[in-house]
Amino acid sequence: MAPSYNIGDLPLDPLGPDSEHVKETRNLFDTISVASTASTNLSAFRFRGKRLLLLGLGICLSIILLVLGIALQVFFTNEYIRQGNEIITTAPLGSILANAYVLGVLLLVTIPLVLALDSYRLAWTWLEASVDNGHNRPTPFQLGLLMKVLHGANPRALWEVTKYIHGFGSSTKPSYTPPVLRRAFVVLALTLSLAYSTDVLLVIFGATSKTMSFSQLGEYQGTWPQLSRQINGSLCTSTGGALAQGINLCGLETTGNTPFATSLPEALQTLTNNSVANAVAFANDGSAIIVPASIPGDIAYAGTSYGIVSTCQSVTDQCIGSGPSYGASESLTLTCPASVSFNAAVNSSTGLYPFGILDGHGNEYLTPYMVNSNPFRFGAVVVSQAYFAPADKFVGNTGFFAHGAPNAYNALTCSVTVRTVGYTYFNGSFTVDPSNTYTTSDLDISRIIAAMTSTADLSIRVPAAIEGAGLSGGDYASAFARELSRELIAFSASLYEPAAPLEVHTVVPVLGSRLSLVVLIMLLICIGAYCLLVLFVAVSAVLATSASPYTMLARNRIADPMTSVNAAYGRAEPHRTWEQENHRLFSVETGLDRLSIGPTTSKAGGLAFGISRAVVAPVI
Repeated sequence: MAPSYNIGDLPLDPLGPDSEHVKETRNLFDTISVASTASTNLSAFRFRGKRLLLLGLGICLSIILLVLGIALQVFFTNEYIRQGNEIITTAPLGSILANAYVLGVLLLVTIPLVLALDSYRLAWTWLEASVDNGHNRPTPFQLGLLMKVLHGANPRALWEVTKYIHGFGSSTKPSYTPPVLRRAFVVLALTLSLAYSTDVLLVIFGATSKTMSFSQLGEYQGTWPQLSRQINGSLCTSTGGALAQGINLCGLETTGNTPFATSLPEALQTLTNNSVANAVAFANDGSAIIVPASIPGDIAYAGTSYGIVSTCQSVTDQCIGSGPSYGASESLTLTCPASVSFNAAVNSSTGLYPFGILDGHGNEYLTPYMVNSNPFRFGAVVVSQAYFAPADKFVGNTGFFAHGAPNAYNALTCSVTVRTVGYTYFNGSFTVDPSNTYTTSDLDISRIIAAMTSTADLSIRVPAAIEGAGLSGGDYASAFARELSRELIAFSASLYEPAAPLEVHTVVPVLGSRLSLVVLIMLLICIGAYCLLVLFVAVSAVLATSASPYTMLARNRIADPMTSVNAAYGRAEPHRTWEQENHRLFSVETGLDRLSIGPTTSKAGGLAFGISRAVVAPVI
């Protein structure tokens, strides 16, 4: 019978038992007695330790580089904004998802590498326990499970160990499970959980991400188009003092029987969006401004113009007093208190309600171009048949009071401000620049706009344009203010000429992405935890390999099936058991080394079924 040895009695020199250098009789972890040999061996161990550390760092670096690639696309090389729980970026969704899916594949590929790194720590734990007969010595079956964990590195291996440890299914819960097996189970569970959770989150990330169209601004090439608007200075110079009162209306007024004959056509064309030069647009603050009739679709610009902003309120309830005492067929008598400062009574000579610019006493100007303030006040009484209600009742909150069916009456007062407006145009929207917008100080401009009210038929045009406003939501007074602003500025359209804008940019359409911020944060947490696990396992592997030269030999016995095949069926050549390269465990193999399977005779006698190697037939 061959003698048996305790592992503490084995020589330290991994070159083999025949080496001239043997272990000093102290313990497994002592140094080799010859310094030169020890130096050579320690260098090899250090090299292996560095290689393991580089592998761990390489795994983390590869993952981090892909994450950084996604971050660079979303946050640095492209524009982005945060809206609630979403990130909107100009980065194309296809390239983002491509990097994300490569990251998912990489995580799955690194699972076996992480378990391979952990095998060094487990081997050292087993080796250490073998010296002092510790608890971390697995049984043959437990060793098989440990090998399945390290070699399989998949959910099936995790399930097999789980069944064994907890006695699930047909398995019987063992009386004792070595900590080394539990540690391997924990590392496998953490690795699979983090990797698969990240992959699931990447799928959710792809499903929740959406493609969005954006517009980016670029440098405009070529001559800038004339997109701003300014008062025609030469026109004002040539017609100065056209009116007897000495007010310069810049050509709006003409002598003869047809006043405003030269300015009215352009005003009406602008009002009805049929002008080739001008149009009226509403800015974000409700201002009605003069803009070019046609703006190229591929540009954004910053410009200046003139505009009007109005605010109105209904004062009908204050002007009807305690209620009418006349027949239903009579017109409504409106008598506003002094606090309202609006004479809303019917004009006895014309039989019409007031509708125009008010003077300081609340009366309608007969010569509106004499207005002497900016902002100025505007008063209007609207008579409409669109608002129906029982007699002598208000129609909802529209401000209309029904009387003399089918008529309803609404008295409104407004504040109208003429402004010089600085604005930006982008993607069909006009945004006022507060730093470049101010109330116009030149009263002649206010008087030019006021003058056109005498020929604009505003009492007909404004109510007709908003008939029914406020019945199904909204506010009639606000609608009235917007339309009043639009029509007042439109009727002065003939006074403006094109001017250079402040800035012009080319608009480039971009197909961007809408990403879930919550999913991105969860991805970063899982990826960060996975990298920390990899670094922990890599450092543990380095410490294990530096603790003993036997660590790598023991590691081969649990991490690679080739070592088990050699132990069971390889040639009995003890000097090969010290090799750290698996392929060197085997001799040069011939046809006699082929394995057979089937009934065979065991060494103890009796018939068995198993794997055997061919034997040489005796020569007779």
